[in-house]
Amino acid sequence: MEEFVIKNSKLIPNFLISAVIFISTMSLSGCEFHSVKDLKETIAKALEDKYDEEFICYDVWSNGGPSYFGVCSPEKNHDIRFEALFVDTGEIAYEGYYAACVAEKIEEDVQKELEDVFNDFYLHSYMTVPLYSFNETDIYAENVRNESLELDEYIQLESEIRVDPNYKASLSFVICVNASAADKTSYEEEYQTLSTIFEEINEKGINTIVYLKFVPDIVYAKCINYLEEVANIKSYFDDLVRDYNIKPSNMTTNIDFEFEGDSPITITQKEYINQREEIN
Repeated sequence: MEEFVIKNSKLIPNFLISAVIFISTMSLSGCEFHSVKDLKETIAKALEDKYDEEFICYDVWSNGGPSYFGVCSPEKNHDIRFEALFVDTGEIAYEGYYAACVAEKIEEDVQKELEDVFNDFYLHSYMTVPLYSFNETDIYAENVRNESLELDEYIQLESEIRVDPNYKASLSFVICVNASAADKTSYEEEYQTLSTIFEEINEKGINTIVYLKFVPDIVYAKCINYLEEVANIKSYFDDLVRDYNIKPSNMTTNIDFEFEGDSPITITQKEYINQREEIN
């Protein structure tokens, strides 16, 4: 075993003095250190107390001071993932369980329809700007307990708290397709089916944002590993798939794949087919 040697012994007293000052300061300020495991258990227990069901926490990160963010799922359905803000003593500031439940209900229908389009794919959805529950008795928490998860009510509740009368709720879909798998249908049918699926959702009164990525085997596996433990996609996912997405154009058509700022970016069927042919 290698030994660590401090070559300049004069540094030792200064190091010890600094360590003592640091420890004393932390003790006086009442700060505590918590392991990741402890924090995960804290938010899982707090959610269990709130909803009387078991939860799992995938990840936690600091929000500054004693507050943390966590990504959680109910044990009964790991496809429902949401973020929660909590403090290390177990109080929940807010959490997005209700919004995630509504999104998952819509995702189940989209999943079935996409099975007729792609052979090997992974779908994850989330409310782009979710409604958050702030306490045990608000309408969002009550709706979860009562399994009242209809999209119409969610849209109505969303409209009641937004200042802008033109604001519409938004649902994001991430579709990762294994480009190494055989095609299930023609590119024309792919486009038409995707267009129909998301146009029908839009007609229900909620905007859709679709991130469609065709990636090779190795990247596909990495995408699934990442998406299975997040509530919404962040920059790491963008880095994973940056070179593999269907690239939208500015031409008007029926299908919107991604948003840039406040304007939808669209792609024509011809452009979609050309890019699909390039991928394969």
